[in-house]
This record gives sequence, C-alpha cells and structure tokens, in this order.
Amino acid sequence: MCTFASRRTVAVSALCLIVTTCLSANSAASQTLEIDPGRTNDLALKRKTGGIYEVSTTGSDPFLYTRSLPMGVDLAENHILAFDFFSLTGVGDIQVFLEPPMQERLSVRGEGLAKSEGWSSYKIDLRTVLDKVTSPVTALRIDFGRRAGLSLQIRNVVLRSRTGQERELAARIAAASEAELKLDREIRDYLDTEYDCQITRVEASETAIRVQGTVGKTAGQCFVAEIPLHEEITELTTYSTIHAIATQPNGEFDLSIDRLADDQAGGHLLARWLIVGRSADGYRRLSHAHYIDRQQIRRDLPREIPHNRKGLGGFSPRRPLSDIEDLDISSVTVNIVLSHLLRTQAANGHSEREFAGKTWYVNDAAIANLDRSLLEASRRNQVVLAILLIPQGGNAEPGSFRRLIAHPDADPAGIYVMPNLTSAEGVEAYSAVLDLLAERYSRPNKPLGRIHHWIVHNEVNSGWVWTNMGEKTALRYMDVYHKSMRLTHLIARQYDSHSRSFISLEHNWTSTHNARCHPGRELLELLIDYSRAEGDFEWSLAYHPYPKNLGNPRTWEDRDAVFRFDTPLITFRNIEVIDAWMRQPRALYMGRQLRDIQFTEQAPNSPDYSEKSLREQAAALAYLWKKLERLDSISMFHVHNWVDNRHEGGLRIGLRRFPDDAEAPLGKKPIWHTYRALGTSAQEKAIAPLKETIGIRDWSEITYTESIR
Repeated sequence: MCTFASRRTVAVSALCLIVTTCLSANSAASQTLEIDPGRTNDLALKRKTGGIYEVSTTGSDPFLYTRSLPMGVDLAENHILAFDFFSLTGVGDIQVFLEPPMQERLSVRGEGLAKSEGWSSYKIDLRTVLDKVTSPVTALRIDFGRRAGLSLQIRNVVLRSRTGQERELAARIAAASEAELKLDREIRDYLDTEYDCQITRVEASETAIRVQGTVGKTAGQCFVAEIPLHEEITELTTYSTIHAIATQPNGEFDLSIDRLADDQAGGHLLARWLIVGRSADGYRRLSHAHYIDRQQIRRDLPREIPHNRKGLGGFSPRRPLSDIEDLDISSVTVNIVLSHLLRTQAANGHSEREFAGKTWYVNDAAIANLDRSLLEASRRNQVVLAILLIPQGGNAEPGSFRRLIAHPDADPAGIYVMPNLTSAEGVEAYSAVLDLLAERYSRPNKPLGRIHHWIVHNEVNSGWVWTNMGEKTALRYMDVYHKSMRLTHLIARQYDSHSRSFISLEHNWTSTHNARCHPGRELLELLIDYSRAEGDFEWSLAYHPYPKNLGNPRTWEDRDAVFRFDTPLITFRNIEVIDAWMRQPRALYMGRQLRDIQFTEQAPNSPDYSEKSLREQAAALAYLWKKLERLDSISMFHVHNWVDNRHEGGLRIGLRRFPDDAEAPLGKKPIWHTYRALGTSAQEKAIAPLKETIGIRDWSEITYTESIR
C-alpha cells in the first residue's frame, strides 16, 4: 500500500515517472505489445487512459490475445513477457500460449498474480518453449486463472530481455540459497540461546562508551567485542576490535571505552557490543549482542503531542491546506524518497556535507522541496511522521548513492526496497541520509520544520511489493529490518530524545496476500525476540487496518476479521485485536510500558460517486471512529488518501473528489464532513443517520466486550 501524497502512487509527476520506470524494468531492447480487444474469452476488457487495460473475468476460461507481435522482434533475445498490474482480488496461475500453433505443449505457466494494492510488476520467461517452435510466433495468448469474478488492471505489456539486475540476482540466488537457510537456522539458535554472560546496559557519551554486564561464573579471560552493523554475528570467529574485561568477584563488570581515540566517523554509535572468550580458532560468542541503550542528546527539544487523534496522510503544499484547520488536524505523514537526497559525486545543484569521514552531496532542489512541506506543516502546528522510502537501485550506476542505499537482493517486482545493510558502504550511505534528515529537522525553534517520528519503510508484511529484499525467510527479513529500525532510532535520538521509530504493517495479520510476504503478527513476534535478546528500545507500531477488500467500504462484513489473536486480518471490524495483542506483557516496552500505536494509513473507499457509495464510505469511517473511542492505546488516526487519485487502480478513498472530476473538482465528499464532525460536539448528530447503513440501532453493537482468545 503506497504512502505517497496519493494513496497508491506519487502525486508529483517527476516521482511518478521514477516509480513507473522501476516497475516496468524495460531494457533498451524491449518491444511494447498491444492487447487485441477483439480476441478475448470469458473476460470483459476496458481500455483506460494512460495505456491501462481493465480486466474482469466472467467465466472459467478467461484469456486475451496480443495484437500481432512487432515486426522484427527477436524472441531469442526478448524472451521475457512483462507487465505491471494492480489487483484487489488476485488472479490464479498465468499461462501464456504462443501463436501459432496454440498448443498446450507450447505454453508456459507462471505463478499467479497475488493481490497487489499498488502497481507491481510481473514477468514470465518464455525461453523454455521457444526452441520447440517451428514457425514464426505472431501473437501471444495470456490466460488469467480459471474462475469468474476476478479483476485486475495491466499496463506496460512488453517483450524484453533480462535486465542486468535480473541476471545479477539470478547468480546471487543460485549461489546463496543454501547459505541463506543455514544463516536462518543460526540466527534462530542465537536468539533462542540463554547465555550465562549478559550485557545489561550500553551508554554513549561524547567521550566514552560505557558497557555494563556480567560474565557469571564463566572461566577464563572475557572480552567485549565491537560488531559493525553490516557484519553477521553468527558468522564471526574473529573480531577487529576487542576490549578486555576486568570483572568484580560477583562476575559483574563496568567497562569504559574511549570514543575519541578511534571513533572519528561516529561508528561506535551504530555498533553492537558482544561478550566473547578465546577459543582454539579465535573467539567464541558468550552473549547476545547489545545496542546502545542511552546516548548523550545533542539538542534539548520540547516534546510535542497532537492535541487530538485526527491526522492526514501524504502531506504536501500542493494539497488543499485549508483542510488542516477546517478538519482540526493535528498530525500528518510526509513521504521521503531517500535516494533523491544525496549523491556520492559532486554535481551542479548539490552542496557538500561531511558524514562518516566522507563528503556527500546534497540535492539542493530536493531538500528545498522537503523544507517547504515541513515548514508548511510546522506553521500549522502539525506533529510530523516521516515515511522512509527507498526505490529500486539495482539498475543504477555502480557506486552511485541510489545503488549503495538499496538492498542488493531486492527483486525488481518491488516498488520500494530494504536498505543495503550488507556492507560498510551501504550502512554509511543509509546513515548519511538519515543523519542529514535528523539533524536538519530537529533544530531548536524549527527553522526548517521538524520531523517528530520515523516510519521505517512501508508495510513490511507486504514487503515483496513495498519493502523488497528478495525471497527471504521471515527471520532473515526481520534481521535486516530490525537493524534498519535500530539505526534510525539511534541516529534520530542524537537530536531528539522524544522521537520514535515505527514498524509499518498492513491489515494481513496471520495471513499474507502473497507467498513471498510474511504475516504481520510473525514479524512483530520476531521484533520482540530481537528486543528481548539485544536490548529493548522504544519502537512503536504504525498499523494500516484497511477493510479486507479495499474497494468495498462495508468493512463490518469482513468475515476474515474476527476477534481472535489468530485472526487472518485486522481491519476496521476487529481493531480491538491489535489493542489486546500489544497489551500483552511480552509486547510492552521494557515489560512495563504500552507502546505507541498509530493508524497511519487507511480510509474506506467509495466505489463511485453515487449517493449509496458515498454514504457507505462515510459510515465506515464513523464505524471505525466509534471503536477507537474505547481504545486509548491508539493515539492517532491518519486518513489516507486525502484526495481521490487517478493512479490508484480505480479506488476513491479520499476525502475529496478527483481534482479533474467533471462535476465537482476536488469536491468535498460526505466523508469529509463526517471527519470534520468526529471528536466534536457535533459528532453524534452527524453520524446517527449512518447507523442504518451499517445495520445497527446502537453503536454499542459494533464493539467487542468479551475476552479475546
């Protein structure tokens, strides 16, 4: 689920171009294909603006044909059929036939199209059957599953060769598959081990790192090792930096390490600390690693708290900013595409900035645009949550910032990717841009605006689309994501002791919409495991409890959203589950404090602008708000999208109509007026008529009061 100024894509045309380029992944030799509207079966086909085809299956054998292939297309070179797709239902297996001779043996089956609540990419390799073809291929037939009632949109249908990124990934995957599984097992063993030795606290001042802990009754000399963030703890037997421990009779120790002697680049802040002992082949691990718990804060900023729960997503000066006052908004989200902000080489329009002993080059125009957004938010006294996004970098120039910051295993199917924390250079690049943002937007009196909190990437339980890292186990995925959260937390807290890092999850709880994704609950459990093992930190939860079907506002009918901890989905219908789950003792910060929960992206849809649809959209918002009234754990609710957007696969989830709507451009929908009334003295009168739409007589009928299982 996209978090740009619009719900699913970028409102700014330049950013939109970048996203489209990342999705289509076309090589220079690609050939664009046209769909033949006269040759379809068991489906309805509609061509929309922007080269988008809307497909609705009407029977058990839905397929369509392309028009004749372009003259001179070389299938030996351009053997990959690729397209972008958007589907709220998902589609069964894809099958592609070659014409002629249109035979089963000359077809290729690919995996199905999973639900994709944003534009994602799909590819299928035709090479396996091309050597069986005896006559020129003139067209392709594409089959979409085997049942009626499915819907999708496709665009950028091409035949192309493999990209350099795909070739590189294939080689990496082939070489790393067994190593990945081995590493997964080792990390699991590491997290589950109860060590006799323990680091209990790590503090950082300007001059020293203080490490406290115990070695228990462990025999022999023990040491504290410093582990850079990019190194795999389970793989190490030697350490570049170790410090001998002098223990007290009870086994406790208190070690002070001079920061000034060897920390010119500030690396100590992002390191982990580990107790080790000598072994025959080097050193053996004796404890879990531990991050810095407390550091000296460079600035004394006041804590700013929203005055109510009402927020808006995708803040931008291009929005109808009068809504901030008219709707009494107190918090906004701002999307930040990190790779736009820095370069590794000097260029016109870029200013020098020193970090980690290197010179980086700040994009003056990009940072000025961000200044404008944050200053507008600051003038309106908004608490700002920054959403950190990293586009694909696999096809970028080697050594470029965009290439350095993007995870090298990211598959081109993802819109955004995980940061590259596999190398010292990747960690430096990611840290450099985070430090730029944290330092710039955590200054006294907010001369350039302020970022209060940090949403680390987007909807990581749908990471294949929104935070791609290639095909990984849930544990390997969280191992890197947890490091990204820690790094963000440590850098931001240098400048603002009140800032928090948020994990971003969408509504799939114990289920997934894609076999390459991971359930939200599983990722939260793993984050808790890491916090327990390596020192807890004050992370928070940014949850997106959209209705089960984003197109259907009647969320009270979400049958897969039940009041149980093992519910497949957490939507508007059962948001009480997230409250109850986060109140469990093991989920509390330091076992004592409820973590902040914010609903940072959600809004019901109006399938069209009919009175019925608009009324149901408003009713869904009122339905959720009445549930929120009983849940003090959820501190904020951000409506997203603000304005209906043409690039969201037909969704109309905004408070206002399309800017180019024929009847009322940017017109306020009934949900706008409902949102204005919520939390005010006008609320009950405004929402009372909506009970009939939901099918209730009293709002108490929608809340769960029994104990959860």
